[in-house]
Amino acid sequence: MPGNVTLLGWFSFLVNQAARPYQAALLDRTDFIQSLNFTGERSRYAPRDQWRRFYFDLGANLYRDGVADFACRVDEASDGAVVRRLAAMYDRIYVDELQDLVGYDLDFLDRLFRSGIEVIAVGDPRQHTFATNNSRRHKKYRGAGLLDWLQKRNRRCIVETRAESWRCNQQICDWADAIYPTMPPTKSHNNELTGHDGVFAVAHADVPAYIAKYRPTVLRNSRTAPTMGLPALNIGLSKGSTYDRVLIFPTKPMLDYLRTADPSPLKAPDRLYVAVTRARHSVAFVVDRRHANYIP
Repeated sequence: MPGNVTLLGWFSFLVNQAARPYQAALLDRTDFIQSLNFTGERSRYAPRDQWRRFYFDLGANLYRDGVADFACRVDEASDGAVVRRLAAMYDRIYVDELQDLVGYDLDFLDRLFRSGIEVIAVGDPRQHTFATNNSRRHKKYRGAGLLDWLQKRNRRCIVETRAESWRCNQQICDWADAIYPTMPPTKSHNNELTGHDGVFAVAHADVPAYIAKYRPTVLRNSRTAPTMGLPALNIGLSKGSTYDRVLIFPTKPMLDYLRTADPSPLKAPDRLYVAVTRARHSVAFVVDRRHANYIP
């Protein structure tokens, strides 16, 4: 890593570069914050103006759901010192996986947008399979709603859409685009033909032969999903990966979508989108024999 580049996880950035330096603005001491409590849940009855109960566990660790909120309040209480310090340290801040930021993360990002720092944020709202916290704040801007949040900041930021894929062929892109019909269509730069390209349905009885012939990576929604004894990877863990072919054991809502092509009832369209777009050449869904005509 070049010496002029600092690589940080989002939580390390919030704790070490935002919350800690000016914590005394709220806590009346400079050494209170110890670390981050990523798995614990704070009391629902703690009032927000009681800093230590609301934001910290008994070990002085910031709760994950409150760290971005605390960083914003420290910046406000210090008259913007948190963001001024960041502007003095960094010419540019790059934020990857923007679609995963929710709740007060967006408020802190807003503060960065208003600073003198050049902020470049990259993400795909269709791949919102993880959330940095469970806050209900800005709930309507989760997933595809993030575009609305960005458009409302068009005086402070420029939104560039890059609807291109170097991974999936055009058949897979078209199928995946249909899950989000209001978003721009994707152009594929993968023109390789293999003789088995696109999206298919495979009956349970035919799975062993399909596996033997095409050797796809098997994806499932969760570890409890039956996969006929085949080793499989959870869809969420496959995010960011590329495979030549995937075989998906779909959930019931996914099967309903295969039958109706109506994405509106899907509660987790992002998971279906991520699963399909892992493949370069072919995607296959395991279905009952009577449903094998769901996909041409």
